[in-house]
Amino acid sequence: MTSTVQDADPAQLDFANPQVMECPYPIYESLREKAPVYFAEKLGFWLITRYDDCLNAIRDPQVFSSKMGFRPGSVPDEVMRIYNEEGFGDLPDTLVSNDPPSHTRYRKLVDRAFTAGRVRQMEDYMVVVVRELIDAFIEKGRLSVMQDFAVPVPMYVIADQLGVPRSHRDRFKEWSDSAVAPLGLLLSDERKIECAKSAVEMQHYFVEVFADRRANPRDDMISDLVTKEIDGAPLSIPELLSILNQLLVAGNETTTSAIAASIVRLANEPELVELLAKEPGKCDNFAEEILRHESPVQGLFRMTTADVEVAGVTIPKGSLVNLRYGSANRDERKYECPEVFNVARANASSHLAFGAGIHHCIGAQLARREIAIAARELTARLKDIRLVEADKISHAPSVILRALNEFEIEFSKR
Repeated sequence: MTSTVQDADPAQLDFANPQVMECPYPIYESLREKAPVYFAEKLGFWLITRYDDCLNAIRDPQVFSSKMGFRPGSVPDEVMRIYNEEGFGDLPDTLVSNDPPSHTRYRKLVDRAFTAGRVRQMEDYMVVVVRELIDAFIEKGRLSVMQDFAVPVPMYVIADQLGVPRSHRDRFKEWSDSAVAPLGLLLSDERKIECAKSAVEMQHYFVEVFADRRANPRDDMISDLVTKEIDGAPLSIPELLSILNQLLVAGNETTTSAIAASIVRLANEPELVELLAKEPGKCDNFAEEILRHESPVQGLFRMTTADVEVAGVTIPKGSLVNLRYGSANRDERKYECPEVFNVARANASSHLAFGAGIHHCIGAQLARREIAIAARELTARLKDIRLVEADKISHAPSVILRALNEFEIEFSKR
């Protein structure tokens, strides 16, 4: 192992530290320079922090397996009892936490729902969703960003696509939060138990929806899933629940974070608001740069299936490795002045915010359009956007996600 590992301060890698959570980027920069492959002893896993190293690991699923990619640390016995006795047990690996060839079978099925063509057909519909939400708050001159915009935009879209009522939005959000929270590795046992109860509640809700769609198919994603077959057989209830859980989370959680980060950026750069208002075509690259600069998914886990050397450091077989996308997307070797938000950045779309390769995010194209449309519609109708209590902007604690807590803005109408 290289001596540069000793140059990094392990205390700085405490993701429960609010200062680190608010701005991890100086630590990332130090690690990229001094210890690009680093074992965080207190956390119990390795971090890979440079762009090319992360990309190479993503492209080598045989060595960097996703099969145990979301191991959430210690799990209380009560959590396992809830899943096994009240729910459907340990759900099978299907998409995010799976490897080929099993992953390939499921992925082909789900990919049909998120083709670029289908997303293009949804463009007008997504514009309507965003405009209706803006209509609801624009006369007030003030907005609770998460509750009244950043959460409902992707939540309404994915709920409509799945074929479930928007009126259940609050329940979906609770279920989605509960599914994501354990992945952050910073939960109390009490919160883990709450999340398990919420997950089981979601399972029973969707089992009823599955039965309805089998009997009465519609033009929605759930109908597609319950009526399609893999290797001549329909998906089982546990398989359906596993896939549905990932679609619900992937369809809203990270997009919400990116939209919220976009609004913070617009509030901090009034000249950017005016630029996008005058040149709405730049909103597409604005979305890519937000994804690069803020990286709603800061990192995902892999498990090594063999000893592997990365950047001169040997990572032993059976190691838990965090591919740190939030650092890779600010790698000086890949991006010029990476800490600067540059809406005209030519290679912004090369970011790893959606991963890459076989695990490239299924909903990436949908998320891109939602973020770009939100920015376009907001800047077309709002100006003088400013943060209310800017000093209180904060992020929720998580090793995995970079999600903003609730905040407010004030603005003027155009």
